[in-house]
Parts: sequence; structure tokens; C-alpha cells
Amino acid sequence: MLNSRRQRMAGISLVELMIGIVVGLVVLWGISSVYVNTARGSRTTTTANQLNQDMRAVMDIMVNDIRRAGFSGTSANSAANPFAAATTNPVLANLGTNRDCILYSYDATHAGSTPGAVDAGVDFFGFQLTAGGVVQTLNSTTLANTGTDCTTVGWENLTDERAITVTQLTFDTVGSRCIAFVPAVYKPSDTATFTTWTTAAGRGPACATTASNAPAGVAYPDATTHAFVETRQVNITLRARSVTDATLPEQTLTATALVRNNRVTLP
Repeated sequence: MLNSRRQRMAGISLVELMIGIVVGLVVLWGISSVYVNTARGSRTTTTANQLNQDMRAVMDIMVNDIRRAGFSGTSANSAANPFAAATTNPVLANLGTNRDCILYSYDATHAGSTPGAVDAGVDFFGFQLTAGGVVQTLNSTTLANTGTDCTTVGWENLTDERAITVTQLTFDTVGSRCIAFVPAVYKPSDTATFTTWTTAAGRGPACATTASNAPAGVAYPDATTHAFVETRQVNITLRARSVTDATLPEQTLTATALVRNNRVTLP
């Protein structure tokens, strides 16, 4: 009876204590692993969302502003629109590998420009990608026309190089349409008086003064007898990666800016 009482009062052995400690450490390790993985996953998700949000914000800015190209506040008709001239049209300039630029103009009356007149340093806009992976927006007080080289005007950063690195920004005009017709006498079924085509490749305007801009098999109309209406679109491809999390894959975003103001050229 005495031995039985001593066994009840002996407590746990050293072996049992060590087993309990090991089991507790295993449980603690499992809880810690779950916490670390959850925190890491949350951080990755937040960074990915930030990357997508930054890319979407930049794309929306570019698309919404490029759509305004060619707007004039006072022109009675589009043929007389000074913002549809060759020196003020959207100009796509390739500055090197993955370093493209677009310049364009519109009547920025909200910025104090003269309505209906092309004001240097006010009515010209643009976007470009620098060699360092930053998308920039045009901030120039001297630009007189869109024929100016993109590298010689002033720019401001639009993306934060501490958060994302833009690896590609490209523009093209694929999908723009040209309609050429002889006013008053044209018939859609008569190719001599009515011709239309859509660009399948390229960076220039759909309507041009040379036959090289018309697709193969399309006879370029006589510019002395035909009027030209050009519906314009600019396709944008944006590719970027996160600076804060190198494990995230690069993301690609594409969009199309449909220029609201058609370009009209009369014979």
C-alpha cells in the first residue's frame, strides 16, 4: 500500500517531460510555419495587386489622353482642323529596343491655350519609356510640333521606379481605317470612286499620300479627286515587373485608344 502511494506521488519522469517538450515544439513549429506562409502569401498578393494597380493607372492615363488627339474647340469642320495637320498628328517614334514614344496634340483650352489655335508649349502631349524603365509624360514649354525628337523635350516621371520597372511600352496603329471617296459621286460598289482599307501592320497613319500605306492589292486613290477620312486607333502594350518582389513574374497589359476625332483631308 505504501508503494502504491509513492507511485501516485512520483509525478512524471524525465523521459515523459522530454517527450512533452518535443511535442510542444512540433506544435509550435507548425503554428509558426502557418503564420509565416500566410504572411508571405499576403505580402506577395499585396505586391501583385500593387503592380497591377500601378500598370492599370498608367494605362488608363495614356488611353484617356490619347483619345483626345486632334480635338479643336472652334473648327467648323474637321478638314480645317489645325490639330489634324501632319505636324500635329499622333507621331510614333521608336527610340530603340523597348523604348517607344508617342507625341500628339489637342486644343487644351483647359490649360489656357487659345481656342482653335495650335499653341507651342501648351497643346502638345506625349508618353515615352526611358532606358531606365520609367514611363514619362511630356512636360514641355518649347515643343512647337510633334515632329520634334522625343529625346530633346522635357519629360516628367509617371511611374515610380522604386515600385515597378517597365520593361516594354510599345505603340502601333494596327486597325486604323482609311476611307477614300470622290465627293458627291461615289458609290460603295465602285472602286474608282470609293475605296477603304484597314491597316494590318505598321506605326503610321492609315491614310497617306503614298501607296505604301495601303495594303497589298489596294490601288491607292488619286489624292487630287478623292477625299480621305481616317479613323485612328493607337494600340498600347505595357509590360512591367515589381521592384520589391523579384519572385513575381512580369505582367503584360494591353489596351486600345480609339481617337475620337477622325482626320479628314479634302481634294
